[in-house]
Amino acid sequence: MKRQIVLLVLVPVLLLAGCMGVLSGETEPSEPTNVSTEQVPGVTNGTLSNASALVEANRNAVTADGAILQINESSAEMDIDARLVIGAGFATHRLSASGTVGDTQSTAIDQWSNETTQFVRTSAGGQSNYRVLDGSEERLTSLSAIEGFLSVGEFTVANQTAGDGLIVLTADSASDADTSMPAAERFDGRLVVTETGQIHSLSVTLTRGGEQVSYEYRLRQAGVESVSKPDWVANVPSGATVQAQFAVDVENDSYLSLTHTEGDVVPRTATVRVDSNGTTGTVSLNSSLTAGATRYLYFDGSTQDLRISTERPQQDTISPVTSPASVQITTDGGVVLHSSSMGWGSESVSAGSTGSSHEPTRSPSTD
Repeated sequence: MKRQIVLLVLVPVLLLAGCMGVLSGETEPSEPTNVSTEQVPGVTNGTLSNASALVEANRNAVTADGAILQINESSAEMDIDARLVIGAGFATHRLSASGTVGDTQSTAIDQWSNETTQFVRTSAGGQSNYRVLDGSEERLTSLSAIEGFLSVGEFTVANQTAGDGLIVLTADSASDADTSMPAAERFDGRLVVTETGQIHSLSVTLTRGGEQVSYEYRLRQAGVESVSKPDWVANVPSGATVQAQFAVDVENDSYLSLTHTEGDVVPRTATVRVDSNGTTGTVSLNSSLTAGATRYLYFDGSTQDLRISTERPQQDTISPVTSPASVQITTDGGVVLHSSSMGWGSESVSAGSTGSSHEPTRSPSTD
């Protein structure tokens, strides 16, 4: 549940008053408006019984008319601030986020999308990487993540009003219906919605397994006509359009196999970097890599240089790679097509099993 927002995007809070103009503050009129709580999608007998229905109604509202949203999540494993701007009709949208995940350094991601294409820029350690992806209706995973938090709490209509047709639901305990993970020891939540199901705010604090997680979603502005293309899109290199998937395995605890599993042809000018044996080696592909093709990566036993071959190397000519190892594939324009790391135990493969391989433990790839 809480992992779904990770890797979406991050930006300093100051940017929340950015390119769309100054964001309007949320106001709560003093005069309440009579509304029917039973009309709220997912609410039955004063209880939020169907979080999916409410999330779908909210998604329809923000994609139809456009909106500016702020999403923040904090836990022992992550600290993320995200801003999502959606144009009316979902014709354009922009997602910006910054923060940390695990022990990694602070990362910033900026994504601008139209109906057919997504342009993505990631920045970390003073370097930026660009990708161009096909458009998809599954682009707003940050909106879907709300459902996980709503499903955990026992939200009921509160005896209070936010005015202007807004309905308040609160939760001070976890729901027994949430079986996707261990029960939360503590749960506090406040949800503010319209009668039609548009979420104005959701704030949650929960404790599970001794770990505290906080999540906040706020509608900063309703109604956005379009989202203009940011200036950095003009700097996207041509190689960023290459889409390819790869599989990397260690064979005989000695060398790596790199297989292009699907996608575009990778140009011969792309380079492969391997970190292992306490050293870093870089080598050019030298020939284009098509789907289904495999290359073998190894360190020369005499020079310790990284080599690439279409054939498996001879055991007596190489310096074995050691665990852990990482592999990165980069175009000549500096676009990272693949980045992953792996670790394995030396006892898992027989030294004489030529051509055999075993499944290493991998970290997530950036394909």
